[in-house]
Parts: sequence; C-alpha cells; structure tokens
Amino acid sequence: MEALSITLRLDGKDKKFVTPDHITGLLFRKAAKIADDFESQDSERLFTNEQVEFVCNTFGQKFAPDEFEKGIDARLVGRTIYAAAQYVLGNIAEATALLNSGEISNGEEPGE
Repeated sequence: MEALSITLRLDGKDKKFVTPDHITGLLFRKAAKIADDFESQDSERLFTNEQVEFVCNTFGQKFAPDEFEKGIDARLVGRTIYAAAQYVLGNIAEATALLNSGEISNGEEPGE
C-alpha cells in the first residue's frame, strides 16, 4: 500500500514523516467519524484533540500531538487531518491529492 507523508517543522528543520506499513483496524472507526466531522462543516467538530491524536496514531506515534500542532503549517492542518482519515478509509488517491495540492514551495517562508 502506498504510504502517506507529511512534513512538520520541528526545531527549525523540516522533517518528513510517512505512514507505517501496517495501520491498525482500530483506527477505521475513528477515521469514519473524523471524515463525517469534516464533511459536516460544523466548526465545533473540527480540529479536536481526538483528531490530532488520530493523525499521530496514523503515522505510528512518530511525533506527539503537540509536535504535530507546532510543526504543521496552519494552512494545511485541516486538510492534513482529513487526508489522514481518507487514507485510513482506503481512499489513498484522494488523501494523496489533498496533501499534494496544498504543499508550500520549498524554501518559501509563510507570509513572504
């Protein structure tokens, strides 16, 4: 299965993370709920601690929730959470497209 990747800026350096070879089936139900949350457009159901923890679990706990929140570009956080849910649900092409369409050119700093 194709891996999903994200880049977090940690300690001033960009670090790429990829999903592990095996993602536990326990995440499937959470992914369905998160996808439903995002599709509802209800602001109270978006960007929850549970969703941030889900992303960490999807990437095999290679980073902590606070590292995700501090390291992800704010303009990509919603799309990253939704893409992780789509990936776990088996919509790999959609997840990859979501993340690739939002990449910030390498070397450009936000606000420039």
